[in-house]
Amino acid sequence: MNAVAKFLTWKHVILFVLSGVVLYLTLVPLIMILYGTFTDGPPGTDVSFTLKNYVKAYGSAALFHSAFNSIVFAVASGLISFVLGGFLAWVTERTNTPFKTVIYLLVLFPFIVPGILTTISWVFLLSPTIGVLNQFFVFLFGLEEPPFDIYSFAGMIWVFGIDHITLPFLLMAAAFRSMDPSLEEAARMSTMGPVRGFYHVNLKIMFPSILATWLLLFIRGIETFEAPAVIGIPAGIRVFATDIFLALRDSPTDYNLAGTYATAYLFVTVVGVLLYLRVTGIAERFATITGKGYRPHTIDLGAWRYFVLSLVLALLFVAVVLPIGIVLWTSFMPFYAPPSLKMLSLFTWDNYRMIFELDEFYRALSNNLISGGAAATIAVMLSVGVAWIVVRTDIPGRKLLDIVTFSPIALPGVVMSLALVWMYLTLPIPVYGTLWILVIAYVTKFIPISLRAVHASLLHVHKELEEAAELSSTSWLRNMTFVLLPLILPSLLIGWLYVLTLTFKVLSIPVLLSHVGTEVLPVLIFGLYESGEFSQLSAMGIVLVAAIAGISGIARLISNRFSVQAAA
Repeated sequence: MNAVAKFLTWKHVILFVLSGVVLYLTLVPLIMILYGTFTDGPPGTDVSFTLKNYVKAYGSAALFHSAFNSIVFAVASGLISFVLGGFLAWVTERTNTPFKTVIYLLVLFPFIVPGILTTISWVFLLSPTIGVLNQFFVFLFGLEEPPFDIYSFAGMIWVFGIDHITLPFLLMAAAFRSMDPSLEEAARMSTMGPVRGFYHVNLKIMFPSILATWLLLFIRGIETFEAPAVIGIPAGIRVFATDIFLALRDSPTDYNLAGTYATAYLFVTVVGVLLYLRVTGIAERFATITGKGYRPHTIDLGAWRYFVLSLVLALLFVAVVLPIGIVLWTSFMPFYAPPSLKMLSLFTWDNYRMIFELDEFYRALSNNLISGGAAATIAVMLSVGVAWIVVRTDIPGRKLLDIVTFSPIALPGVVMSLALVWMYLTLPIPVYGTLWILVIAYVTKFIPISLRAVHASLLHVHKELEEAAELSSTSWLRNMTFVLLPLILPSLLIGWLYVLTLTFKVLSIPVLLSHVGTEVLPVLIFGLYESGEFSQLSAMGIVLVAAIAGISGIARLISNRFSVQAAA
């Protein structure tokens, strides 16, 4: 009985500690920023309570204009991503179109390219003054004016939409792969034609998955920073993310007004996440996978499969090959210029030599590795504890702990960064201006991702293994270390590498939190773009893509090597 009581005490202590850490990471910064919206001074100073920030923010048409822009941007760009990604998923999963492996590799490639680099590449392609495609169409058709202008609302929507086809592709591919073919066969046996059958069977059954996918794209569109910063700010197009960014860049910095903007921002994203959780809950009632083995029906396109292949390859050439190709080209040029035979004579490795001789590059790379590695380690450790409590215990409050840990996915990067700035300029904890504040931000933002990986792996490990270990040892910590962790080690490594990869890609968090000496690579690339160093930023971007590809490749090898053991 004493051992049982001791074991239960351990569980309750762990729950208390983990709950405290998660609440500290997620809720305390938001409470601090909300407090700041009702004060009249910057963090850490003597202040008085006031409503003037809300009057200034919500009494201005500018905020509602930004809100309208943010919502339209998220809806329209999400629609582009979903239509293109869903089409590619249908082609690869449900048709006999050839070269599916090539299609898969090209669709997955945008995952390893940082959003800031993709956005800059589209400036190289569609700028009205230097855009390669604009110059090509002007020459080809003898136009007097370039046909495209990247510095427009449509340009912002296009860049984000075309860059995010991977997410709907993966989610919709899984949905197409899970479709029970007997339902389609029943539709074909009736009087339904293929179009009517697709509407009444496939579309209706997949509607929850479709809506959930689109909501994820909407949330991502609301919180994105790269396209609004690179394209929207020069074009005078304001959204929530840039409102907060510009409020913090103004001199003197108006933290109170920026926090007030963040409240509207946060409201929209939280509503989106709540709708997503609701829709994914409904989706479980539409499950069509049973214990019977089956393969989804493959549509024979006949001779049309080569036309579909041509259409898909043309789409992926525009979405993937052109953006990374123009960055690669620029990285070998002494200055930015459209590709031509004449410019080949100026081919040089000097940009790469300059990058590898630049002290700031090594400092940013070191900062990325240190902050990303520390954040990935802490996120995985917290995920193990939270997942074990949620899956293995019946302690009251475990579901709430799971929800609170998942909730940071609704926190836009700029909002989280602003909350941490306010918090650590107020509290006497010396982390502001150091790498630790980046670690805290990364852990908070990415712990939902590592938690899902650990949670899924833990479900595959039967509880009897832990119960058998308990019979030979009364130490919960020993059983956790030498029994459970080795069984879920592949998922831990994949979650760790995935979080590390994301820290190399995201800009919205470090752009507000990093300072001189604590810059990371995405911030350094953004700074090079602002100073017009296009060739150097392209070379640095290619190096960064290679590093992310290497990390992702390691994660893939681990997944393939241990997939069977991990699911045992």
